[in-house]
Parts: sequence; C-alpha cells; structure tokens
Amino acid sequence: MSPETYTCGQCHFEFNKGVRVCQGCQGTVIYGATQQETNEAGSFGAIIWAVLIALLLYGLPALLNKYVETHFKIGFGLGFTSLIFLGVAAMFGYFRGMTRAQRAHAGECRTFR
Repeated sequence: MSPETYTCGQCHFEFNKGVRVCQGCQGTVIYGATQQETNEAGSFGAIIWAVLIALLLYGLPALLNKYVETHFKIGFGLGFTSLIFLGVAAMFGYFRGMTRAQRAHAGECRTFR
C-alpha cells in the first residue's frame, strides 16, 4: 500500500486518495471530520464556554458576596453588556470545538454506508 492509497474500512478495497465513493462497497469516503462531527463539537464547545463565563459573571459575585461579605453587583455591574461576553465566549467555544474535532480526525479516511 503506497502513501497515497487507502483501504476501505467496510470491504477492505484499496483506493487512491481523492475518491469520494468506494468502488468495492459503494460507501461514501470521508477524509477528516464529517460536517456533523464538527458541528456537534462546536455546539458542545459553545455551551461549555458560555456556561463557564456565566458562572464567572453571575456565580462568582454571588459567592463572594455571601462568603467573603463583599458588595459586588451580580454580573459585576455590567448589566446586559455581560450578555455580549457570553456571546463572544460561545463563539470562541464553537470555533475551538470545531478545530479540535478537525484536528482529532486529521489524516483519517473513513467509509460510511
């Protein structure tokens, strides 16, 4: 098997890099991460980052006020501006999740039927 040749995971037919359909089993050949995998990883990253920033902006002042007896406003007094931070964190998490999925499947060649 040469470096430019792959083997189908379903039927073990060898094919050259760049084909979109396996000639042995007629399965769809995917190089790297699928669109669904990148979207799911991006959504998961967006949720995680938004929750972390929400906890930081809203939970931390509440905890500090309760246990350290400080007088921080919830959201550190940012009001609706804190929602911008949540949105930016969600976008950052989405793109970070997408790139992690793409890196995790880089160089892979998989066949789906």
